[in-house]
Amino acid sequence: MIEKGPGADWRDLQERVAAILVECGLAAEVGRSLRLARGTVEIDVYATDPTTTPPAMYLCECKRWRTRVPQAAVQAFRTVVSDAGAHFGLFISAVGFQTGAFGVVSHTNVHLLGWQEFQNLFLERWCSVYWVPTLRTRGDRMAGYVDLVSSDAAIREAHGEPLEPAEAVGLFVHDMWGDPFNNIAAAMLGRPNELVAEAIWSHRDKYRAYLPRPAAEATTLRDLLDALLGFAECWQGARKGRGA
Repeated sequence: MIEKGPGADWRDLQERVAAILVECGLAAEVGRSLRLARGTVEIDVYATDPTTTPPAMYLCECKRWRTRVPQAAVQAFRTVVSDAGAHFGLFISAVGFQTGAFGVVSHTNVHLLGWQEFQNLFLERWCSVYWVPTLRTRGDRMAGYVDLVSSDAAIREAHGEPLEPAEAVGLFVHDMWGDPFNNIAAAMLGRPNELVAEAIWSHRDKYRAYLPRPAAEATTLRDLLDALLGFAECWQGARKGRGA
């Protein structure tokens, strides 16, 4: 998954939902007021997707209740989504929904999602648009450290020989330029893409024995990215201090 829990309270949940949507390339804001025919309503997270024509509108309702969301609350949200002319309504609940709630949104553009389900909905887009480009950009110097012309790290890795943590991170970054991370190349060859999220974990496991401990033990994609970038920043700072 992208990250662990849905936050400590409803504000945290809203911020996390908005952050993931922004990282996916959407424009999102928390607490947006909309003027509808029946009056003004406040939307927990309002987002538009500029990659579609016309831009798709998302309305998100975020509940951090201790009990399952009842049918009446879902009914009210469905009405707001309809009145606003939104393309998608995402109702995200930390603890789920009462059984009758699902019948209310049957055959509509409203989706009832748990925290994990919300993440799964955007997982591949988040990995392709945010995770991979971020590691490529901010880990570029790590990749240069194991450049195939000036380093034998790849040869040693292929023969099962030990690597330095910096070499393991550098090779990991290098791998982000291969399949399935180069989606354009795969499309030109007419090949279906491997799931990017699965490929990231596969590459992590490939170097796991040599990666810095936080990266080796990460259980979410955000933790893994933060661990790799944190190591890269410390490593670069240390080399700069030595004048390397």
